[in-house]
Amino acid sequence: MPKQSVDSRPYGFGNTNRRFTKQSRKVAGDLARDRFAFNQAMKGNDCAKICKGGDFVVQERDFFGAEIGKPKIYKVKTGTSKVTEAEEKHKRQLRP
Repeated sequence: MPKQSVDSRPYGFGNTNRRFTKQSRKVAGDLARDRFAFNQAMKGNDCAKICKGGDFVVQERDFFGAEIGKPKIYKVKTGTSKVTEAEEKHKRQLRP
């Protein structure tokens, strides 16, 4: 059987698997982290990323920019994923 040409494929897209290498759950996690940081910025809070994962330190601010309370640590998760024991330990270590 001869090899299929690009013309035989609809719209000539070819192999799209190489173009979209990131899995959908990783893309959803990235979107959730970006959405969380954006929502905190819209509220006027300071949001700083701690590490590569979804850990954020959020400092609440009032209308005039003064700090309210202590900074809080948030772990951003998507879907039904649970916080692991190691993540809980890491959160306890980062507590200010």
